[in-house]
Amino acid sequence: MIPAFLLLGSVATAHISPAKLHIFAFTGFVFPVFWLMNVFMLIWLLIRRSYLLFIPLLALAISWQHWTNTFQLRGKHIAETEKLERPVTVMSYNTRMFDFYKHSGLPNTPKEIFEFILRQNPDIICIQEYFTSLRRDEFTPSAMAARFRHYGYRQIEYLRTHSGNTGYGLAIFSKYPIVDGGAIRFENSLNLAIYSDINVNGKIVRVFNNHLESIGFQENELSVLDSLDFRMSDSQKQGLRNISRKLNRAFTSRSAQAEALARHIGNSPYPVIVCGDFNDTPVSYVYRTMRGPLKDAFRESGSGFGGTYNGRLPSFRIDYLFHSPEFDAYNFRVFPVKYSDHFPIMATIDLKK
Repeated sequence: MIPAFLLLGSVATAHISPAKLHIFAFTGFVFPVFWLMNVFMLIWLLIRRSYLLFIPLLALAISWQHWTNTFQLRGKHIAETEKLERPVTVMSYNTRMFDFYKHSGLPNTPKEIFEFILRQNPDIICIQEYFTSLRRDEFTPSAMAARFRHYGYRQIEYLRTHSGNTGYGLAIFSKYPIVDGGAIRFENSLNLAIYSDINVNGKIVRVFNNHLESIGFQENELSVLDSLDFRMSDSQKQGLRNISRKLNRAFTSRSAQAEALARHIGNSPYPVIVCGDFNDTPVSYVYRTMRGPLKDAFRESGSGFGGTYNGRLPSFRIDYLFHSPEFDAYNFRVFPVKYSDHFPIMATIDLKK
């Protein structure tokens, strides 16, 4: 039956590198639709008492783990986190350069972003698209340092450096001592990853902050998607070809980046916390490769679909927080604040003694 084949085809994309076969990589984005189609098909065949019900039932069973990566009814929650053995709260946020170019259309967005982060008061903050500039006073390195003065330890790595040691990159801020760290750079990419070894009350944990290849849609390309109909114009056809090329490039680049990062994570001398903007869904080769044997904090303690993308396309979960199996996660949250094209995520990780 067609819905079952579509569902299994979307699941297969998590196991096949887009570098080898990229034509079906995008089907992971519609996995929830295919899964629900099979649920309705199962109910309909059950009502009809048809023996064919075993087809959608088998497809649902095979894809069950991917569904639980995608959707959670209710996760672990604890009101008094101080009762945990060694709790540490971790936030991951792609700030879109703190709205330097005013993409949000909202007033005072940089100030609102800083105030939001400090209100949540996480112990460790992983920021993607960290940005400093001498062109505006509130974006100078000294002004940014003042914003995060409550965090005594920081690691900032710029992908591109400009005058006055300013630039665009990644940052980790911590209330606990950072004893070591480094950067993982990708070839021919405007993305990178960094890691910090953080001493949390005598236990060292390696925190990875990652920003994987983005698709880089332009406004005119999104307009092409909005205006599609059965009789496409030549400009719409060309727009779809451009979109297809960008998708293929992004899927291929991300798969190579995920494989490289998985090796770094696997070789870590310390237990790990892995977070960041992966730009891919839970049903993808990137998610499966990056997660490996780690736990997904959303799967442990999140709820709903956990969408983190704030844009014109449907909200997918593309930002993640993983951790070593010996830890536990509680109170995973997605904050629907619209200062960036990503929503921030946060969870409490119990670094057990």
